[in-house]
Amino acid sequence: MFTPVLSPRRMRWLAIAGGSSIVAVAVVVFARDHWDGLYDDAFIYLRYVRNLDDGCGLRFNCGGARVEGFTSPLFLALLWLGSLGTNQLIWLCQIVGAASLIGAGALAIATCARSDEDQAGWASWLLPLACALALALDPFVLLNANIGLETATAAACCSCVGLAAMQRRQALLTAAAIASFLVRPEGVLFIVALPLLPELRRARYLAPAAAAVVVVTLTRIALFDAALPNTYYAKAGGSWRYVELGATYLLDCLRDFPLTFLAPLALLGPRRREALYLVVVACAWALFFLRIGGDTFAYSRLWLPLVPMLTALALVGVHDGLKARLRFAAAVPMIVALVVGGRATITHAIPPQGASSRIVEWAAVGAYLRAHYPHGTLVATVPIGAIGYYSGLPILDLVGLTDATIARAGRGVPSELLQKRWIGHERHDLEYVLEREPAVIVTTMRRDRAWSLADAKAGFWADWLLLQEIKAGRAPYHVLDAEVMPGAHVLMFERAAPKTTTPPM
Repeated sequence: MFTPVLSPRRMRWLAIAGGSSIVAVAVVVFARDHWDGLYDDAFIYLRYVRNLDDGCGLRFNCGGARVEGFTSPLFLALLWLGSLGTNQLIWLCQIVGAASLIGAGALAIATCARSDEDQAGWASWLLPLACALALALDPFVLLNANIGLETATAAACCSCVGLAAMQRRQALLTAAAIASFLVRPEGVLFIVALPLLPELRRARYLAPAAAAVVVVTLTRIALFDAALPNTYYAKAGGSWRYVELGATYLLDCLRDFPLTFLAPLALLGPRRREALYLVVVACAWALFFLRIGGDTFAYSRLWLPLVPMLTALALVGVHDGLKARLRFAAAVPMIVALVVGGRATITHAIPPQGASSRIVEWAAVGAYLRAHYPHGTLVATVPIGAIGYYSGLPILDLVGLTDATIARAGRGVPSELLQKRWIGHERHDLEYVLEREPAVIVTTMRRDRAWSLADAKAGFWADWLLLQEIKAGRAPYHVLDAEVMPGAHVLMFERAAPKTTTPPM
């Protein structure tokens, strides 16, 4: 009577369910304690959703030019579909993020559980539970439930690729590769690498994948006059300084998620060819950091989409490399997961918190602008997310994430001054901005007393260039000291009204 209950198949499914529950509980608890912890870029998505609902199309500025100022078409589509049922967009993007993160964990756990259908005993349940703990104990993984970005959804798609590849489910793999491409531009690597798997070298699999890339590219050209997302052009990249910063970012990824760099050990197992496919894509994904210099955020966000999948591969590889030499080899991945997860719990600790002070400030700036300026007033700023979302005014993005002209201007921060904090915010086009004549320029400078031109400062290179023109008298702007909240004075500049002359009598 006992045998069927503890059969390997049933134990695998029980382990998948149990491990997924562990991840789900961890995500829900973290999300509850960090609710409304959105990043500013999340409000870019929400403004696009609002404009779609208002019939403006794929425009950041309703009535302005169409521009793909978002990274993930798939994530935007999910948010827009969700908006048809609720207008609580801030909650919606967090719910999508939390659900995606739980899904990513469940798929990675299933990859561990079904990596070798012949395995029995401890391996059938210790490996999945080890994967669950490695993910559930790491706050740098869990925070993606609340930031409002596409990262968790990308992790779910990449984890689905991993499961489909290791299970040799060709149709699912093709679909998951296409979804990964739609969720982040780097996801196209999963499509490009499909021929590495002999069973995928068939028209029935390669044709739909190639067609997806062609259709998306032609759609981008038709809608936005660009073959790639505008956010790609806005990431300057290309110089040796970016290579240096990208290499440092890779070291940060190694420090933050060391287990993922053991994924090549999966080449020791029975799914060598499938593991090679996934490892090759991961390596190419990492090399892209050398082009763009990494990311300004401190938790290896750009590597996170691969973390659940690579964590599963690493644990499977550790087990496969030891099972012929060690009787209780399945216990080793559990020990590794507990050590790595325990370290992450301490070193990646994030105390309970809600909205960041900067988001609260920028939301207040948006409300201030909405209350003090008429509809249609052009505002120039770098933190365009919350300011644009809460003001509802046309926004000129000084670093070009949502402005194609600035994104493609080819101008960045001088190499000798380029640091990690600038990454993603390098672009500028001073002459173009002045030609647009924004009525208000909003900086990121805040203090508890009024500002004057003499002590005005700039937070970004694009701001600094404008500030030099204003201080030199070459740009017709004066200081607008705005107390957007009690004790919070934000430095802004208002365009001077043109002087009128009285005609001679």
